[in-house]
Formats: sequence, C-alpha cells, structure tokens
Amino acid sequence: MDEYQLLNLMNLSFVSNAMYFVGMVLLTWLGFRFANAIYEDGNAPMISKVLSSLFYLCVAGFVFFNGQVAGGILETYSALLIDIGAESGSRLAAYSENPLGPGKAVGVFFVVLVLFMQLARTWIKKA
Repeated sequence: MDEYQLLNLMNLSFVSNAMYFVGMVLLTWLGFRFANAIYEDGNAPMISKVLSSLFYLCVAGFVFFNGQVAGGILETYSALLIDIGAESGSRLAAYSENPLGPGKAVGVFFVVLVLFMQLARTWIKKA
C-alpha cells in the first residue's frame, strides 16, 4: 500500500473509534446522573449504590480500552508508514510516543479521576 491508502485506513479507524468514544461520553454522563441522584437522595438503597458502582467500573474499563485501541491504531499505522519510507510516519510516531497521546499515562489518569469522582459522589454521605 502507498502512503495515501495507509493514511486513509488510519482515518477510517479513528472515525469508528471516535464514534465509540461518543457512546462512552454519553454513558459517563449517565453515570454522573446516577451518582448525583444517589447523592441527592441521601438514603439510597445499598443495591443502587453497588449496581451504580459496577456501572461506573464497566464504563471506565470501556473508555480505557477505547483509548488503548486509539493508541494502537496510531502506533500501528505510524510503523507501517515508516516501513514504506513515508515522511509522515516519523511525525506520527512522535505523537504516539507523547504521554498526552491516546492510551498513554495522562489519558489513563483522566479515566481514573472520572471514576473516582463518580464513586465519591455515590458513596460519600451528603453533609
């Protein structure tokens, strides 16, 4: 394949990954709605808290996996572009090695932070 075909396939991969990410954003928003409802109730049943916490964990896992897939797409296509001698391959490789890139440390920290915010809102009693 040539550079144009590889970049086109990478773009298509990112589009489907982005569509999945939009779904995860909606589920994260729903999780915050659960957490807020439990917090405002102040006397929510334990089963609601447990099931909501499991929901938060699942969504966080899905978001983490989505970031790992995006990072994998970037790393794979940058390696393929380097293999065919395309100049864009080295530029993409620099992005894939950046800690701010998809699936890297800052993204993982953000997922854990959102999960902690949801769990704290669910389990900490209203003052």
